[in-house]
Amino acid sequence: MSARSLAVITGASSGIGEKLAMGYAKRGFDVVIVARRAERLAGLAETLSTTCGVHVDAVAADLKDDAGIDALMAALGDRDVDVFVNNAGAGWIGRFVDAPYARQLEIVDLNCRAVVALTHRILPRMLARGAGQIVQVASVAGFMPGPLSSVYYASKAFVVSHSEALRHELRGSGVTITLVCPGPVDTEFQQSSGVDSTIGGAAKMTDVDVAEAAIAAAAAGTFLCVPGPANRLLVALSGLLPRRVSAFLVERLQKQRLATSSGR
Repeated sequence: MSARSLAVITGASSGIGEKLAMGYAKRGFDVVIVARRAERLAGLAETLSTTCGVHVDAVAADLKDDAGIDALMAALGDRDVDVFVNNAGAGWIGRFVDAPYARQLEIVDLNCRAVVALTHRILPRMLARGAGQIVQVASVAGFMPGPLSSVYYASKAFVVSHSEALRHELRGSGVTITLVCPGPVDTEFQQSSGVDSTIGGAAKMTDVDVAEAAIAAAAAGTFLCVPGPANRLLVALSGLLPRRVSAFLVERLQKQRLATSSGR
């Protein structure tokens, strides 16, 4: 049994999740990486174990259903989890009435249901030890309504609200929760959501930047991590603007994303 700390990262086959796995491995953590794409995970596991000298378990699982969640828990066994990162997520852009019904339910299942299920199953073992870090990867979208991406924005608002409540419940327990809310990041998530990765030529943060900010915030026990000054300003403004105004601005932004996307 390894004496190293263990970090578990969902959605680790690319983007922020992949960089989180790299970041923890470089810091000497054993890691469990979870995603649907077995081949991608296997390649990442080999790279991390070779370059960082840590133990890596790759769990190919679809966390949208109970079988995938059970597969991850079975792979963990009775091991202590020091850091658990809920990073897996899905999105879609377009009018709600035009959205594929199954896709909208997938967003809810992955962005909300899986977060609840996995946190509920891993948190008790952290509380029993009086130590652990839970990292919830949400989005600046969680602070405002999202016309033309209504289910995705609502799912991230769920994560924000749930995390804020857990923060209070966990006071004094030794277990911390960190809510990570990035803005647009140039990753495969943008492509799978049906939008281009650029918005009016605006600069994006890299997935490495977001991952490093998240790891540092979790290690410090910081609750809210919004990487990038522009994103922090956006979150601050979301608390000041009437929600109808926020909805209007988001709708304009989403229309721009649809217009500039090559895939829709």
